[in-house]
Amino acid sequence: MNKNELNTDIQQLVQDFLDGDVQAFNRLVMLFQTKIYNLALNYVKNQEEAKDLAQDIFITVYRSLPKLREKEKFTSWLYQIAVNHCRNRYKKLSRRGYFNNISLDDEESFLQIPGDEGPEKTLQRQNTINLVRSTIDAMAEAEKEIIILRDVQELSYEEISDILQIPLGTVKSKLNRARTSLKDRLKKHYQDL
Repeated sequence: MNKNELNTDIQQLVQDFLDGDVQAFNRLVMLFQTKIYNLALNYVKNQEEAKDLAQDIFITVYRSLPKLREKEKFTSWLYQIAVNHCRNRYKKLSRRGYFNNISLDDEESFLQIPGDEGPEKTLQRQNTINLVRSTIDAMAEAEKEIIILRDVQELSYEEISDILQIPLGTVKSKLNRARTSLKDRLKKHYQDL
C-alpha cells in the first residue's frame, strides 16, 4: 500500500469514527501504536512509562478527534498531540530527577539488531547503537526532536512542519544543523578513542 492509499484509508477511518464506528478508532490505534510508543520511548527511556504515555496520547486523541477539522491532516495532528504529551512528560520527569539513573541497557532499542550475526558483531552493533542513542540524548531538545521525527519516526518534512508548526525551510535547515551536530559529536567520540 502506498502513502496516498494509506492516507485515504486513514481519512476514511477518521470519518467512520466520527460517524459512530468505535472500531474505526481501534484500527487507527493499531496503525499508529508502534510509532507512537517508539516516539514516547525516545523521550522517557522506559518501556512502562512509554506504554502509559502512549495510552494517554491515544485517550487525548479519542476525546479530541471530533474537533479535528481537516481529516487529511490526521497524522500530523496525531503527532502534534504526541510530541506535546512527550515534551510535557519529559519535563515533569526531569524535574523529579527521573533520568539521573536511567541506563541505556534498560530501554528497548529503537534500532533493530539482526539476530543472525555472531556475538562479536552483535556486541559491536549494540555498542554503536548505544553510542548513537547517548549522543542523540545529549543533544539540545530541538535537535534531538527533529532527528527523532525524521530519522527514527521517518516522517516527511511536511509532516514535521505541521507537527512543530514551523515553516518547511526551517525544518530542513534545523534537520541539517542537527545532523551536522550529531556527526561532529560522533566524530569527536571516535577521535577520543
